[in-house]
Amino acid sequence: MDNKKELLECAFSNFSKFGSKRFSMDELAHDLGISKKTIYKYFQSKEELVMESLQCFLQKVRSSIDDHMQKNPNEDQPLLTIIYIYKLGLSHLQGISPAFFYGINKYYTKAARVYSEFRKDIVWNVVHPLLVKAQKLEQVRSDVNVELMCKLFLLRLEDTVYSKANLFEEYSAQELLDHIIVNHLRGILTLEYLQNCPCENY
Repeated sequence: MDNKKELLECAFSNFSKFGSKRFSMDELAHDLGISKKTIYKYFQSKEELVMESLQCFLQKVRSSIDDHMQKNPNEDQPLLTIIYIYKLGLSHLQGISPAFFYGINKYYTKAARVYSEFRKDIVWNVVHPLLVKAQKLEQVRSDVNVELMCKLFLLRLEDTVYSKANLFEEYSAQELLDHIIVNHLRGILTLEYLQNCPCENY
């Protein structure tokens, strides 16, 4: 194995499954069938590897969102795009151990910042404009503060899912999507739009 991309993908797969702190560089080298020295040819430290492997993963998620928005512009249904984004997010979170987030927040602050910036980018540069658009289309009530909606319900999805226990152990990703996202969106809709709401499709 002499491919940085493959190394990053394997690293994130293991970090997200076992925890960024728990899974060691020795274990990663063994998993890849290479020496630890080869890993350090690409990365100066484990923190750098954790950060770059997370960046690589998040870039794929962002590309999936961008591709969906390009292929399915939903010009008159921005709320469907929001639901898709969080459906995608929950499907990815389902495969990530809570230990991963605990590890980056406690031990790998650069990686934690990368995740925080990604989350802010999605919420403020993608979701918030879609909510504003829905409000202009009179799908969201005019008295709703969409900025506050983003702060209260949409900005820290993983904190909700992993608040005290891993909710994925008790509920399906679809149930969580319905209760965390879809039901909150229904609560801010105009009566006219609610009567013909296509959100049921999700």
